[in-house]
Amino acid sequence: MIVANALKTNTLCVLGTGLGKTAIATLTIAGILHKKGGKALIIAPSRPLVEQHYESLKKFLNVPEDEILILNGKVQPLKRQELWENGRIFISTPQVVENDIIATRLNPNDFSILVADEAHHTTGNHSYTFVGNVFREKTHILGLTASPGSNIERILEVCENLGIEHVEIRTEDDLDVKQYIAKAKLKPKRVELPEEYNEALKLLKKSLNERLKVLKEHNVIYTINVNKTDLLVLNKKIMMMDDKNKFQLLKVNSEAIKIDYLIETLETQGKDAFLNYYDKLASQNTKSAKEIYRDRDIKKIVNMINETDIEHPKLDTLLEVVSEAVAQKEKVIVFAQYRDTVSKIVDSLKERNIPALMFVGQSNKDGKGMSQKEQSKAIAKFKGDIDVLVSTSVSEEGMDISAVNYVVFYEPVPSEIRFIQRRGRVMRGEGGEVIILIAKGTRDEGYYRAAIAKEKSMKNILKDMQKTLNEKLCEIKKLKNNELDEFEQCKIDQIQNIKKYKENQEIEKTVVIDEKEESKPKYLDLMNVVKSESVKKDKTAKKEDLEKLEKVEKLDNLDNLEKVENISNETLKPKNTKNTKMATIIVDTRERGIGRYFLDKANVEFKTLEIGDYILSDRVAIERKTAEDFEGSIIDKRLFKQLGDLKKYEKPLLIIEGDEFYRLNKNAITGMILSIMVDYGIPIVFTKNVQETVDILVRIAEREQLKEKRPIAIRYGKRPMSTKERQKFLVEGLPDVGPIMAENLLTKFDTVEDVFTASERELMAVEGVGEITAKNIRKVVTNKFSKPEYAKENK
Repeated sequence: MIVANALKTNTLCVLGTGLGKTAIATLTIAGILHKKGGKALIIAPSRPLVEQHYESLKKFLNVPEDEILILNGKVQPLKRQELWENGRIFISTPQVVENDIIATRLNPNDFSILVADEAHHTTGNHSYTFVGNVFREKTHILGLTASPGSNIERILEVCENLGIEHVEIRTEDDLDVKQYIAKAKLKPKRVELPEEYNEALKLLKKSLNERLKVLKEHNVIYTINVNKTDLLVLNKKIMMMDDKNKFQLLKVNSEAIKIDYLIETLETQGKDAFLNYYDKLASQNTKSAKEIYRDRDIKKIVNMINETDIEHPKLDTLLEVVSEAVAQKEKVIVFAQYRDTVSKIVDSLKERNIPALMFVGQSNKDGKGMSQKEQSKAIAKFKGDIDVLVSTSVSEEGMDISAVNYVVFYEPVPSEIRFIQRRGRVMRGEGGEVIILIAKGTRDEGYYRAAIAKEKSMKNILKDMQKTLNEKLCEIKKLKNNELDEFEQCKIDQIQNIKKYKENQEIEKTVVIDEKEESKPKYLDLMNVVKSESVKKDKTAKKEDLEKLEKVEKLDNLDNLEKVENISNETLKPKNTKNTKMATIIVDTRERGIGRYFLDKANVEFKTLEIGDYILSDRVAIERKTAEDFEGSIIDKRLFKQLGDLKKYEKPLLIIEGDEFYRLNKNAITGMILSIMVDYGIPIVFTKNVQETVDILVRIAEREQLKEKRPIAIRYGKRPMSTKERQKFLVEGLPDVGPIMAENLLTKFDTVEDVFTASERELMAVEGVGEITAKNIRKVVTNKFSKPEYAKENK
């Protein structure tokens, strides 16, 4: 029934863990490919989940294995383009898909189906949303999720972004799936905190209340009974206050947040997590962190905890639970909120001769993370002979971890989505126990109650949601169909007007879609025709036509817009190669989020830039800062280095996006702006939002490259370099070679000369260098020099 509906129309499938979302995806892909041909794409939020889908499709889909491809960031861009063109079934993360759409390496028109796994991510500014918006007008869509949340508006947003027209929802209480569901028994285990912890918490809460009373006295808050969320949103309110002490109040609020975090870590995690966070405050370059670290009362509390050998009682309880389960030859997953806690649990289990695997997210500044390759290996080991996996939230979602009979929450989570996903680990097999550790009298109690209440609410909503959602989606579809009728009438008007023009020759310019205007919405040309003919000639028809145009403007469904494809069809057809008439903009990899806004406006190349965020030519480099980042870079003094580096380009430019400054006063901001323009000689452009920033970047790039015929180059003049830096700089000039690959090449070959003279086979022996990259390097090194085209034109 679900697959039948999914084959008919774009469908969102909401199914609990272990109810067969993978099977539904496989059957739907097979049906669509058989019916329509073309290609299939599955997007999933992480590489391990991508690999899981790959293994499932190989196992269940009756197609040759070499037609099922994984595309991730480790595959070189040029190789990805070749694979997109020649492959048939693809699994990838949405970030890779987004980047390849922006760089025109991927043509969405080639695909007949998109499967969005963990579809609840398709909201806001997520890459899922970008991919959904691009594919929904051209491709059959299937969305999959186990936990959409309890907010119907949020689910409607997901449906809108994916072009969903029908929703299928099943919970473990539905009759048609109830018999197949493995039950998970919830077993909360409460522990008493030791007296030493309670005494320390009492003193910490006293320090917190002292700060909260200051905020209350200045009318920042109206009661000292506030939570962490309340404190986190206070900064903006304080900055808008007309109070001469507001910067002191910001500091007090920041101190309160840090003390609240100390309380939480001691209450829910224990001694080690508490002391680790306190030590980190010493390295933070903020007044509030330094104040907390030096505070005498807090130092006494830290010394008190440091001197005790008592661990959090949750740890002993957890070790007992896991030991019993392992003795029965059962597999166990332990969830903990913090990496420090995960590490502590793994070490404690190993002390009891219980082999355990750590499973955490990717590497961070502390170097305590795991690469996705390491994550995949950990999952494989857990499926093998190791029975205990200790994980942060990274394994909550979707991952095909072996069925287990025991799941342990080291602490409750207040989110119903995460609560369901964690618990779902025991619902893949025969069922089992979910043990939740709760420290009595702490926020653990509140989080547990919140999760239970939210899940209950979500289930109640889901019972009626399928009918409600489908009714709403039907209404939206009817509305769009009505607008489609209006649109068709506009199309007829356009054709008639063009005929009149040919007959009467009353208009001097023909209304056509120019290649330079490809980036404009297609309905703009319809508007031009109606305005130039009907509206100009017939004043009585003006109101009617304008009303019609307003409805056309509201259309956001390109399926409707594509009905005008018979008019200048070739111009409207998306290209899969870079538009040579567009300028190229080199974007720093840390600015990837903005890349989507360049679609159809400029060609984009992502590179790791040492200077600036955008390179527009051999002389123009641009640093972009939001108002918040501008303030932050002044406070931590990195702005001065960035400006100094930016000056190494002939034409540097600073863009400041937005005008909401909260942390520094107006005089400080104004003084810095004047200093940048006068002392550094760097012009500043102010923009309202990211769209306006992109428009300016595109215009400058077009002026530099298309009008002035200047090349685009990352090299930026002379600066003192060590021999090692010069060697890396030279090697980084080779095709597709970034800082890491340059380091790998020089490590392998020792000298620049040996890198440049290495054969393709020798180059491919270096990690990260594929066949295409090796060929391109040899081509650059061995080909004869020829002058660029623009130089010939200017001769």
